[in-house]
Amino acid sequence: MKILWVFNHPAPYKVRVFNELAKYLDLDVFFERTKAKDRPDDFYYLNEYNFSVHFGKKGYFGNENCCSSELKKYIANNYKTYDLIIMNGFSKISEIKAIRYMNKKHIGFAFYINGGITHKESGFKRRFKRKLLKNVQYAFSPAIEADSYLKQYLSDDCHIYHYPYSTILDKEVIPYPVDSNEKRLIREEYNLPLDKRIFVNYSQFIERKNNIQLMNIFKDVDAHLLLIGSGELENEYKRYIQDNNFKNVTLMPFKAKDELFKILRGCDFHITLSKEDIYGHTINEAFANGLPVIASNKIIGAKHLIKENENGYLVFLDDEEQIKTAISKIDVNMAEAAIKTAKENTIEKSIEVHLNIFKEIIK
Repeated sequence: MKILWVFNHPAPYKVRVFNELAKYLDLDVFFERTKAKDRPDDFYYLNEYNFSVHFGKKGYFGNENCCSSELKKYIANNYKTYDLIIMNGFSKISEIKAIRYMNKKHIGFAFYINGGITHKESGFKRRFKRKLLKNVQYAFSPAIEADSYLKQYLSDDCHIYHYPYSTILDKEVIPYPVDSNEKRLIREEYNLPLDKRIFVNYSQFIERKNNIQLMNIFKDVDAHLLLIGSGELENEYKRYIQDNNFKNVTLMPFKAKDELFKILRGCDFHITLSKEDIYGHTINEAFANGLPVIASNKIIGAKHLIKENENGYLVFLDDEEQIKTAISKIDVNMAEAAIKTAKENTIEKSIEVHLNIFKEIIK
């Protein structure tokens, strides 16, 4: 079984899945770019590939876009060698060129999303996208909550398969909640408060992540907020903390996975008030480290994974009293339920589902 998978850039969470999948089949991956412009270089900490990798070398513009014809040419020269081609995106110019070529030559492909949110768009855009995906027979979605995004563009007879979206291996899910002594040692190492409940958020420091509202809510909360990350709003965050004389908010630079997960285990809860996330893999990563989660209902992964009053709470961004109530109610005793959810959503579970799907659609 030989598969070509097209993805925008070598994000480590995706590379980990590809490395595991390559243990079971012949996998080639075409990355349209070597990196996304808005990601720091140390975001790409994982550069060992167990699969055959091809990089687009030209036509980069914007944060993630690419206008090169390299992908189209690669498919034109090699499509007969593959049992299945998976397009993990259709919004970049290079992807559009490749899909239009495959449609013209009647080359079948599967369409794959990591998540999706329905937006209002013009009739022209909707018709253009439907035309691009008119021949897709198989689509992959990480959650029922994302299916409405797919159904805007796919034909009625396209079969949608669901898979667990995961960025963590089974061995990375802690077996039981972290004890108070281990938490204390981690907090001491990173100079975090020892006597406060700590809520952690790790994300890009960009407007969509809505961390200004999050910090503002913590003005009136008897707990500590730790923001881990980097991005264009970092200096604005620092000014906001200084101007408001926050004593209970700490900024910490972006951390690679192993160190990040260690820091998470020193905290009590994960909180994210993102205005939009097409999935939101931090939810399951927090669960894997024993953290119950408070998350906005604008995050697909939160709607899919959070079980109200068991492993966390879903909140509405325009109801700050509800958010504060969730902050006061969330309990460390939810940690076991959080870990249980993570164990059901590992990379190994995802690979098992993918392989079964491939066996069904590749005849």
